[in-house]
Amino acid sequence: MSLKAKISLGVLGFLFCLSLFAEFITHSKPLVAIYQGEILFPAWIHYPRKTFGLSGAGSVEYHEIKDKFSFMIWPILPWDPNENDETLEVYLSPPNLIHILGTDAAGRDIFARLLYGARLSFLFSLCVCIVTSILGALFGLIQGFMGGKVDLIGQRFTEIILTLPVFYILIFFATLMTPKFSYIVIIASLFGWITLSRYMRGEALRIKVQPYCMSARALGRSPFSVMWKHVLPNSLGPMITLAPFSLMGGILTLAELDFLGFGIPPPQASLGELLDQAQQNFQIAWWLGFSPGVFLLIVVFCLNILGEEFK
Repeated sequence: MSLKAKISLGVLGFLFCLSLFAEFITHSKPLVAIYQGEILFPAWIHYPRKTFGLSGAGSVEYHEIKDKFSFMIWPILPWDPNENDETLEVYLSPPNLIHILGTDAAGRDIFARLLYGARLSFLFSLCVCIVTSILGALFGLIQGFMGGKVDLIGQRFTEIILTLPVFYILIFFATLMTPKFSYIVIIASLFGWITLSRYMRGEALRIKVQPYCMSARALGRSPFSVMWKHVLPNSLGPMITLAPFSLMGGILTLAELDFLGFGIPPPQASLGELLDQAQQNFQIAWWLGFSPGVFLLIVVFCLNILGEEFK
């Protein structure tokens, strides 16, 4: 692996780890708290007000009742991605020492929303990449290994799928149902496996006539055994090559859907939602689009380098 590919992998790993452990970096609730001898994890688990002897509805303001706890561990920064800073005179404020990337139109910290939105994008792209890799590998292997009518029907089916406008189909389904993370992953995965399946089909056609596969068949191995133990392990090249581009496509797809309002519903933090706010306030709030734009630029650039490295 070249030096630029190692650097790209390191940058991506660093950004992913930052987003994965976002609660340790910025959150308005403590990571760990001890209340009356019981260990609580407020940053991840919602506790009703009555747990702490509070009346009324709403969320628990842990900063106001911190005297009730015998022990608390707080994140580095106190900003929750979905809570506004009521101390601000103007919600749409530029970067400063308190909010290092500024705040959005609702007074929410952009760094917190960027961090949590990045995690959502990474997890979405990973889920889509894993599902499409499994579907594409299985469908392509079966086509190439079985051949004949199976291959013919499979090729016609994939050609039909390739003619469909996938992005508009995602928007169509988003208008029919309340968008959820799992729904978008499933719909995106149903149409994202075609490219990989065509490469895997070609590999299966090439490998199944190799001497070691022919010898295995001659020794009485079943077709399934030959495909699983010999053809599949030697056909993983396209899967590895296309994985970075699949991850890149997943991140951009979710950002585009969120930007157009057809992705994860608010108040969930997302990169596309930040870019949408930036588009609406581009004349007075340059910082809204700067941080998500730079993040997407870095991620796409690094994934593109990795994709070129594995070709």
